[in-house]
Amino acid sequence: MTRKHQGMTMRSSFTTLFVLASCTAALATPLSPNDKAALLKGTNDSCLENQVKDATNKAMTVGQLQTYCDCYARAFSDFMQVEDLDKNKETLTPETMKKAGEFSQTCAASTLRK
Repeated sequence: MTRKHQGMTMRSSFTTLFVLASCTAALATPLSPNDKAALLKGTNDSCLENQVKDATNKAMTVGQLQTYCDCYARAFSDFMQVEDLDKNKETLTPETMKKAGEFSQTCAASTLRK
């Protein structure tokens, strides 16, 4: 096999993987409105409970913590799909942990600006 042919095969493999990955993402099933509302409420309640207990948040008002948790819970519930619920039942997957960290940073920054 020539180098030129190997490059074409590799490019073709990457294209195939990209197309398959795109199709998989397209098959993600959004949460039903009821499931999304339950996830939103549960995440918000848990967040607020944990943030109020965290000693590093003593300088923040309850209103600021509520704003942060509302932002975080909305971002998290918008991100989650039906397929994610089972994968994240016991503990969050690395992908979900990464996204949760991003949501946390974004929401903390927007809350502190207010």
